[in-house]
Amino acid sequence: MRSPLASVDLKVPCAECLTRVPGITWGDLCSECLTRLRRRASSRARYISLLACLLVVWYAWLRIPLRPSTRIWLAGIVVATYFLTRKIATQVAMDFMRKPPRH
Repeated sequence: MRSPLASVDLKVPCAECLTRVPGITWGDLCSECLTRLRRRASSRARYISLLACLLVVWYAWLRIPLRPSTRIWLAGIVVATYFLTRKIATQVAMDFMRKPPRH
């Protein structure tokens, strides 16, 4: 037999703005705060991924003889580096920015 309280949808406060929102768990962010956090993390991840791509190109320029076929492979590697680094950097930035500051 189910408890009568199991069907009650409690409004839980957002961890950042403290507005009560149904459907989230304790410690989660509401949709507005999560969107704001993703936007801030994405802008920082963009710069980190561009820096990583520049480092890959710089390393290839110094170490690898650049023939036409090598340049095609390098372009693919740079694009893959950009997307992988951006995905990882976005997740790390979201985790880092979500934690409360230490005083």
